[in-house]
Amino acid sequence: MDCHDSAHRAQESELAALRARLSELEQIERELRAELRRVYRMHEAAPYLISVDEPVEQRRLYENRSLAGELGYAADDAAFSGLDAFVELAHPDDRPRACEQQRRAQEGPASDTTELAYRLRRADGSWGWFTRRDIRLDADAAGGARQVMSVVQDVTAQMESEAELRRQAEDGAVSKRLVENALDGITMTTLTGVVTYANLAFKAMSGFADGGVGRPLADFYAPEDFAQLSNVAMPALANQGAWRGVLRILRPDGSSWMGQLSAFALVGPTGEQTGFAAFFRDITEQLRYEQETLAQVQLIQSQQAALRELGTPLIPIADGVIAMPLVGTIDRERAQQILEILLNALGEKQAEVAILDITGVKNVDAEVAAALVRVAQAARLLGAEVVLTGIRPVVAQSLVDLGTEMRGLVTCGTLQSGIAYALSRKARRMPA
Repeated sequence: MDCHDSAHRAQESELAALRARLSELEQIERELRAELRRVYRMHEAAPYLISVDEPVEQRRLYENRSLAGELGYAADDAAFSGLDAFVELAHPDDRPRACEQQRRAQEGPASDTTELAYRLRRADGSWGWFTRRDIRLDADAAGGARQVMSVVQDVTAQMESEAELRRQAEDGAVSKRLVENALDGITMTTLTGVVTYANLAFKAMSGFADGGVGRPLADFYAPEDFAQLSNVAMPALANQGAWRGVLRILRPDGSSWMGQLSAFALVGPTGEQTGFAAFFRDITEQLRYEQETLAQVQLIQSQQAALRELGTPLIPIADGVIAMPLVGTIDRERAQQILEILLNALGEKQAEVAILDITGVKNVDAEVAAALVRVAQAARLLGAEVVLTGIRPVVAQSLVDLGTEMRGLVTCGTLQSGIAYALSRKARRMPA
């Protein structure tokens, strides 16, 4: 009798622990869903298009707004989903660069963050300029991209403004007032890199005020950033006449800001280069937002992985008896995970009875019911029996309405009765 009471108390203690664990898992799920909703709201309010794709599977995992809708096509047009849409919609002259960017995003070094501006075809036939920044979120064992986040911004107005300013500069008719009051910073330098002009915006964002004119470019950059300017930007300006990129720029007080540069060569009447001009846009906050977004996406992915692991706990009840309490929502992916974990446990522990408790499952639809039947059938092939517990009245009604045949499943109202059934079944099989 004492042994029976002791076993009974032990079971009650285990059940209490299970209930506490179920409550904890439900709280974790609520917090994760609340955090996910907050991040989605932030993304939807962002001035950029943000998407996450799986290049190998050609599958889009997330987007705050569709690229197709932004360009005037039907927002749900499948022909323009995924990374290939950027190549398909690119201007013929820009398509090779778009293909190269996509290749680098998928196959380049893991630390490679590619950014490119090119024209995309709108639904009305016009062309718009867009910048696209690809950030690799995950890579496979071979180094190929598994997940890529793309940040896309419509810079048509900016590019058209820059083109207009270039035309005016080449014609010698640059409007001093327009340049001086532009929102972006604008500078002009000599071929040797001495600043000869800075507009009001650049004077403010650089921190040099009127003291920037007459200074060499080396005064505006840390050594490593000036090396990039000298080794990458200046040769491109000399050979191709233009360069576009991002550099970290120093202020006189030692602070720094991230500047997006669009630089081009100034040419004289006979075509020789006479100097350089550059547009500066402070994108410090934009980059910070992208980094925060990346960190949030990675955090949510890791938390979701942890929740999936915690959501399928396997608990040994007695020799030959195991229990798996399930909470939350069961979709196709999670049903497959439950099946794999349970079958592995049946094989490793030589269990004869497996208890699936669905007290914490939110909804049981036809797909969930079919998954439970598949689990029972697979367990039977291993010589084990599946006991389904925690069927609430509303769940029972749903199963009846769905016409689901729970063939091969033993059902019990509560986890306690399911454990009692499993232990009595085990006792009946024990030799006298």
